Amino acid sequence: MKRFVSLFLIGCIRAILSVRFIVSVCGVMLVLFLSSFRIISSQSDVLSVVMISGSGNFILIVGLLPLIPYATTFASEWETRATSYWLIRSGVRNYAANKVIVSAFSGFLATFAGILLYALFLLIKLPLFTEITTFDAYTPLLEAGMPVRYLLVSAAHLSLSSALFATAALWISTYIPNRFTAISAPIVLYFTLYRLTRFWDLPPFLHLSTLFEGTYHAGSPQATMFLKLGTVVILCTLMGYGIVRQIRRRVQHD
Repeated sequence: MKRFVSLFLIGCIRAILSVRFIVSVCGVMLVLFLSSFRIISSQSDVLSVVMISGSGNFILIVGLLPLIPYATTFASEWETRATSYWLIRSGVRNYAANKVIVSAFSGFLATFAGILLYALFLLIKLPLFTEITTFDAYTPLLEAGMPVRYLLVSAAHLSLSSALFATAALWISTYIPNRFTAISAPIVLYFTLYRLTRFWDLPPFLHLSTLFEGTYHAGSPQATMFLKLGTVVILCTLMGYGIVRQIRRRVQHD
């Protein structure tokens, strides 16, 4: 357990205390700004701007920029033959499990921090909240007079999609250990699955557009968040199992 925790802390330091993480967070903030600066006005509030600013650049905010800090590290280490250094000291299971957790966490945090930084930037000119302009699953928080909680929960909901993309990038990189493939393949996979499954009779909360981009109203804000979190955890766990198996295979046949 001590070895696992130590490896996790090292991974977090490599992912979060890095130039790549800063670039990722600033990139998310910049994309949000470029997609919404035309609608910023004295009549706007921060929530109304933030909630619609990323709608046209979903893939950049959730599926590309959050992969930069850590999701490609396995591909980089395999290409430079640095994996043996870590595997000898930690074992395949500890190494792979930590890659999954740190990739998902850093992907989540990059998007979450970028959204909050943009909101703080907008507070220089705009009030946080003036009137309800959105009617998603978390609107009851605004009706209850909790705009800060609404911002945090909505940002976390979208950022969980980044955790899925980051885990998918790691999973794909164990089959094709190439940094460019690790970043681009999850986006290609997402659009392919979106086209294939859009007419399937799936539960509404499992539709890709809802799972990744939207919110499914599960009855309350708390239930909606737990449903999204549970779905993401299950999918990341399934991919994590595949990651452990594939890394073990690679090590055995290397």
